[in-house]
Amino acid sequence: MRLILTGGGTGGHLYPGLSILQALQDRSTVQVLFIGTKQGIEARVVPQQGIPFKTVWISGMHRGRLFSNLLFPLKMIVSLVQALWLISAFSPDLVLGTGGYVSWPVLTAGVMLGKTTALQEQNQKPGLVTRLLASRVNRMFLSHESSLRYFRKCGHCMVSGNPVRSNLILGTKAEALVYFKLDENRKTLFIFGGSQGALGLNRAILNALPMLMEDPDLQILWASGPRWEPEVVQKSKMWRDRIFVHAYIEHMDLAFAAADLVCCRSGATTIAELTSLGLPALLVPFPGAAYGHQEGNARALIEKGAADMLLEQDASPKLLSQTIELIINDSNKMKEMAKRSKAMGRPHAADEIASSLLEMIQYNEEGK
Repeated sequence: MRLILTGGGTGGHLYPGLSILQALQDRSTVQVLFIGTKQGIEARVVPQQGIPFKTVWISGMHRGRLFSNLLFPLKMIVSLVQALWLISAFSPDLVLGTGGYVSWPVLTAGVMLGKTTALQEQNQKPGLVTRLLASRVNRMFLSHESSLRYFRKCGHCMVSGNPVRSNLILGTKAEALVYFKLDENRKTLFIFGGSQGALGLNRAILNALPMLMEDPDLQILWASGPRWEPEVVQKSKMWRDRIFVHAYIEHMDLAFAAADLVCCRSGATTIAELTSLGLPALLVPFPGAAYGHQEGNARALIEKGAADMLLEQDASPKLLSQTIELIINDSNKMKEMAKRSKAMGRPHAADEIASSLLEMIQYNEEGK
């Protein structure tokens, strides 16, 4: 099959697409062209994986910065023309978008050229690109059942879950404890805010440390992000026998395996990973996420009893430490939370999406 894949700007839009591509390659010979932007994460990651890569000029809107947005209409037009040319030259069987502003010109061009198109949405509350294109693409893949409420007509929608990395289930708790030099007799709180860390979450935890560390049975595995590591290490050094800080954790499978409780943001990929593994979590949504995506993602789990949530503005040292202690010291609550989280998980999302895409192409070929 010939596939044009687009999506990016952030890893949350990029990596689901790459997971779907891998699942397609496991089933079929795939000639792929990835269309992204020069400034997005895809410009670095995609060529490293040996995937042919082209760019269009589009960029996101800058909130509250009028001057920076003056070129946006021109960028939309130029990017659409560029996408029309790239799609015409490549002649794909399918154009698949996984969100981000770059998906708009590429999928719009695919629709205009009569190509089979599909769009995958990671968040519970659909983004702007998804809302603009939902009625125009041939198939919509949603990560949450509750996302259906945002569409009047969704006969072409499939609730598939959000694809996650296939290596997440490789680690065992015993291996993880040895790898991170953790005490097997203590409960492990795993804190992370994404690959770059999260300043607000880091500082909320730092402020709560004196109260958290009153529990001698608690230890913390902390992925602080490279930028915030010095501050976190410095302010937690008096408990360095029980707090293990890493700028970045490469083996997330082992970090998740070590965790009794996870305290983290609620980005779409994080939610998909937590539910695929069935991990109890205290979610602290990023308050600046576009359209309230992260709070919407968190509430999707709260409604099912699969996690607890604390808004960043409410995360005082006392309330944050009390909330963590109430969860991590209640084994029944954690077991129930883990059970409900696991029930929401869709670990085979990439495989389901790949199978559906191949069926679409086969149907269209037979129709011709």
